[in-house]
Amino acid sequence: MASKAAIITNVLHSRGTAAVMAVWSVIAFCMCYAAGRMVHITGDKGVAFPSANEWIAPGLPDFMAALASYGIAIVLMIAICKVFNVLRSMTWLHVALFGLMQGATPDLCVQFFTGDMLLIVVQLCVLLMLDTYRHVKASGHVFLIFFLLSLFTTTQYSYVVYMLVFLLACMQMQVFNGRTLVAALIGIITPWWILLGFGIISPADIHLPVITSIFSVIDLNDTFLLLISVGFTAFLIVMSLVLNVFRTIAYNARARAINGVFTALSLATLAACCLDFRNIISYIPLLNFCAALQVSHYFAVHRAEKTCIAILLIMGAYIALYICQRVI
Repeated sequence: MASKAAIITNVLHSRGTAAVMAVWSVIAFCMCYAAGRMVHITGDKGVAFPSANEWIAPGLPDFMAALASYGIAIVLMIAICKVFNVLRSMTWLHVALFGLMQGATPDLCVQFFTGDMLLIVVQLCVLLMLDTYRHVKASGHVFLIFFLLSLFTTTQYSYVVYMLVFLLACMQMQVFNGRTLVAALIGIITPWWILLGFGIISPADIHLPVITSIFSVIDLNDTFLLLISVGFTAFLIVMSLVLNVFRTIAYNARARAINGVFTALSLATLAACCLDFRNIISYIPLLNFCAALQVSHYFAVHRAEKTCIAILLIMGAYIALYICQRVI
């Protein structure tokens, strides 16, 4: 007969818990929006077109777009894990953790901005990249990945970071060669060629982004809580990466390659948060995505009965961060 700890552990990994946490996060976002305390993200960080925070006027349509992007991100996360068996186990913990992590920064979840779009674009690129493992005709997928990243670079420079990540991912998936390198270069050039060639933009429209830091418009308490949330998430990523190393060594070549892609993505996002500090909010949703997968991977393959305590502590920490955001 299973112990209480084992039962709780299984419940935390279940689809029901994931659904409850996803619903809870949506309710949390609605409460934050209704309170009207969020700080609108300003500043056009685009290179040729306005950045995503400028696409929709503040208000209900902006909030609905943010909720829609949250739902799309969850669907893509589930698809990535199911199609490529990323977590090596039957678990829905990643969905629950992602919702809680997003809820720890509710101000960023009630408005549509670059962070939402960056997460969705990178998830689509991951889906394409993981399908190329040792594929002799991978150049088509590689072209599309770099086309998407280059296209959205017109709206925010942060996408450039992930061009380097996916070049490394080509090596991880063992498809890096002359053809894929050419495909990547053509993918980068093509959006600009189309936009300039068809007169959609002119050279005069290309400009330096206007960097407006979120920390210049929020008070000290909100800054402190935001940094605690990001710092705690970063800590979980680093710890999970270190602890997962010992298990992933025993995986087959394909599983190690997939794990290598997510490791590169996680480390690059951590580095971007540190090096591009003034634009840190653009990386937070993707950081939460990486953390949810890395932490869930650890708990999925180390499914001992008492791990429920650690999972509950992590969940409790993010719920506490949300409550502090609402109270302070």
